[in-house]
Amino acid sequence: MNGISLFLSVSAFFVVAAIVVAKRQNKPRRIMHKGKLLKSEIVCRDGEKLYVEKVGFRDWHVCIHAYYLISDRLTEGHTILEQRWSYEDFCNVTIRLEDCTYALIRQVDVVALVSSFRPIPVDEFDRIAQPLIM
Repeated sequence: MNGISLFLSVSAFFVVAAIVVAKRQNKPRRIMHKGKLLKSEIVCRDGEKLYVEKVGFRDWHVCIHAYYLISDRLTEGHTILEQRWSYEDFCNVTIRLEDCTYALIRQVDVVALVSSFRPIPVDEFDRIAQPLIM
């Protein structure tokens, strides 16, 4: 009886380990390494595959500082083909690079990122991504 229960226990362990490893491999890579990860998912909208990531911070001051660090890191080494800033508070930007388009938005103590897997014109991307940001 002990041999059978040991075999079942070891088998169950390997099944659970395989499931955990498979889930981790399918999880999107985190882009914003600052703050606490609140959301990370890949969604399809209007025929476009988009990556959505949200991170939270302890207060608005830390969030503003992190927002500009994240924005600089995302554009570092890339040519900006097109961009649109919100001139109300400068915490809402959509940028098209040579390989993708992304929107980066700060909402008090949360920074949200929506990124495409191919370059899309800013007007079209804003129309597709806007509902995912809120």
